[in-house]
Amino acid sequence: MNKYLDNIKNISTDIKPFVTNLNYWSILLLISGTLSIIFGTISYFVIIEIKDFALSVIIAGATLSLLGILISPKSTTLIFKGRRGRYGTNTLIMLIAFISIAILANSFFILNSYRLDTTATRVFSLSKQTNKIISNLETPVRANAFFVPNDPQQEKLKTNAEDLLGEFAKNSNKFSYRFTDPQLNKTLAIKYGVMQYPAIIFEDLSTGKLQPVYEKGFNPFSEQDFVTAMLISMGDKQKVIYYSTGHKEKSLSRDTTTNEISDPGIDYLVEGLKRDNYNVKSINFDQIEKMPEDTAALMIIGPISALPKKHAQILVNYIATGGRVALLLDPNPHITWNDLINNWGIIVSQQPVADPLSSLAGSNFLTPLIQKSNNQFVPEKNLLEFTGNDKSETKRIQSITDQINAVFFPGSGAILETIPAADRPLHVKNIQIAVSTSISWLESNIEKPKFDQETDIRGPFSLITIIESQGPVNSNIPVFDLSKIMIFADSDFVTNKWFYSNQNSDLILNSLAWLAEDYEVISIRPKVVPFRSLVVNRREREFLKWSSGLPFILMITTSIVVWWRRR
Repeated sequence: MNKYLDNIKNISTDIKPFVTNLNYWSILLLISGTLSIIFGTISYFVIIEIKDFALSVIIAGATLSLLGILISPKSTTLIFKGRRGRYGTNTLIMLIAFISIAILANSFFILNSYRLDTTATRVFSLSKQTNKIISNLETPVRANAFFVPNDPQQEKLKTNAEDLLGEFAKNSNKFSYRFTDPQLNKTLAIKYGVMQYPAIIFEDLSTGKLQPVYEKGFNPFSEQDFVTAMLISMGDKQKVIYYSTGHKEKSLSRDTTTNEISDPGIDYLVEGLKRDNYNVKSINFDQIEKMPEDTAALMIIGPISALPKKHAQILVNYIATGGRVALLLDPNPHITWNDLINNWGIIVSQQPVADPLSSLAGSNFLTPLIQKSNNQFVPEKNLLEFTGNDKSETKRIQSITDQINAVFFPGSGAILETIPAADRPLHVKNIQIAVSTSISWLESNIEKPKFDQETDIRGPFSLITIIESQGPVNSNIPVFDLSKIMIFADSDFVTNKWFYSNQNSDLILNSLAWLAEDYEVISIRPKVVPFRSLVVNRREREFLKWSSGLPFILMITTSIVVWWRRR
């Protein structure tokens, strides 16, 4: 017991000098106050949610530091004047400077935020077209978003919508948005006619015109949905693009009961056009006497059966009034279709194109791969020859393929001229857009493709051609309004199976936007995360095949050399 008491007494004796020493308390208070100020300052600028608490910590730290100085001013002076004090002061100054620089840099980047989207398809960025539309708004537009809080599904959609609307607002001071709880503010929801949630109502504040966007099965809102609704609210009328039926063309394939689609359908193409702010409708020539007045462009995709005379006359009459037609024909089309386009001095070949230099691997050369790296998209200097040195028209045509690196046609014919270029009248322009390589040929034996110098015709061949005309080739003078016909020597590349392969989708959507005279293309491409496959030609496949073992051989060789030198 006495020993225990002696220990307590000794501890008290050791502690007493510190407890009664004002210098000790002064230093302790200074250290505590300094640490509190540093911690509070960092928290105040970094953690916004605890700003009030951080401010209290800063005030408490300043109070402790001041109290430490008042308790023993002499000790405080010695701390800063001594060698250790100087080192400590320098360290403290550098620490404060570092923290200040970090805070200033953080504040600068918050005020001048810049996002770098590193995804392959720019999933988190607005398209150039959207940015242009937003920045050029002439009237103020507001998005009124109605979401029910504390709903897990709606919270995800709200985050998605808020991110998109925030990007919109960054590009224009004429665009604004607000979020409203429709349960708390039913009056506002009723004012905008919102009966289901979530919903986003785009409002032109100058006219009061509204256009709603509703969720689709809890799928995220898309940039295309917002731009389309915004344009409609501002009075932008959707153009109508028709696709023909009745000649066994490719058409929609979605099963209404299972919602499944099939490879030969054009469902993805139609959906893509709708995203590009077009109204897409089917049309059967048996039910009309002439094309509707609202036709911006007509698509005819892979017809198999004959073109009746009545239908041909409807087409010719439409073209004569300045019509816009996209005609996608496969090799060996029915003769009636070649008879139609022969009015402009071209036909589509019976044989498919074989291209060993640029074709999809494993296709026996019969799937031409059109690549910018091979100069297969006709360059500007060549287009100038076709357009009569009209640079503005050349730029508009070039925009179709300007951003495209590679597309492929699964079984393509060739677009052949039936009259010499010298005999073509001036009012008919044959503008080649994409061609096969110079060593391609027309293959008559698709089972065993091989060039036969005696029978096969050597390329290059036009695979995509634009006909701008004011009359047929057998007329010496213009006889009708300027028409535009875009002819593709393949129709399979726009089907569901191949639509999202390479840049097939961009090619056809850009082409239809050009035909519809949307030169400032309102074609905001869908932000998809595509399945990426390596598309190679035969030469590249052989290189990969024989070079794939090189790393392994190099590793073995290096190992043997190292072992030999160390043995």
